[in-house]
Amino acid sequence: MWFKVDYRSGKPVYEQIKDNIKDNILSGKIKEGEFLPSIRSFAQLIEVNLNTVSRAYRELENEGLVEASKGVGYAVKKIGTNKIEKEIFSELDKVLERLLRSGTDEEKILDYVKNYFRGEK
Repeated sequence: MWFKVDYRSGKPVYEQIKDNIKDNILSGKIKEGEFLPSIRSFAQLIEVNLNTVSRAYRELENEGLVEASKGVGYAVKKIGTNKIEKEIFSELDKVLERLLRSGTDEEKILDYVKNYFRGEK
């Protein structure tokens, strides 16, 4: 689950944290009922402000992915991976719609995806 924050990505750090946690839930590296690291220890580990990790955890809670237990921490709720997968496909839909609006033809998009999976992007 641990990762390096990319300050040049343009994506806010709290979103990078959320996405990383979601990816780890989706891949099964973080399981239902498992507790996330404490805000303090996670902030120290990835060298960010406590408030940044706190915001990421709160947003994950608002999205229904984790549940806070006072004095215990944040645990992953039973959600099934479909919710996270749906969100990712929704992001892909937006990119595909933008490509189509810009005039990119379907064949070129499909070739790109095939090459991506072959490691030839």
